[in-house]
Amino acid sequence: MYKLFTLNKIFIILIIFFVNFSHNSYSSELDNLFFKLKYSTNPTLAMDYEAKIWNLWLKNGSTKSSNSQMQKGLELLQNGKLDRALSLFKNLSKKEPVWAEPINKIATIKFLQGDYIGSINDIKLTLKLEPRHFGAISGLVQINIILKEYKQALKNLDYVVKIHPFIGIKKLRPYIQNLLKKSSI
Repeated sequence: MYKLFTLNKIFIILIIFFVNFSHNSYSSELDNLFFKLKYSTNPTLAMDYEAKIWNLWLKNGSTKSSNSQMQKGLELLQNGKLDRALSLFKNLSKKEPVWAEPINKIATIKFLQGDYIGSINDIKLTLKLEPRHFGAISGLVQINIILKEYKQALKNLDYVVKIHPFIGIKKLRPYIQNLLKKSSI
């Protein structure tokens, strides 16, 4: 009986260690990629780091089943089946409440459906889980432009460029500044 109790305790400790180690390994890898991205001076390398970050974000479910659901949701999204993709990502976000990417995909779909306030709310949830989520912040810039919140768009643009200096949306700066100027007249 004592041996069984001790084996159970050892097994539980090993599980806790493995879960913490795998999470720390993921966090460490992500932190390293964000560091390289932030200080990159080469656009090609920066895009490589970006792709690796997206890959980690998209495959960070706690199970193979969750990761498969993410892939299925992405296929639905890419094929324009927004309602089905939205339902899948909502279910996935309930199953995986600390995984930012399903929530980010919900925000994306709401944006595509014209629910900008709903999208903003989901972007905020995404950023609580992953404050460096340059995709979510870029979406926020786009929504700010649509809602004619040009100062906020520039503020969010500055924030995302600090994270990802080669992000494509930074090319919108002159356009946003022009919109801000026109709105002040």
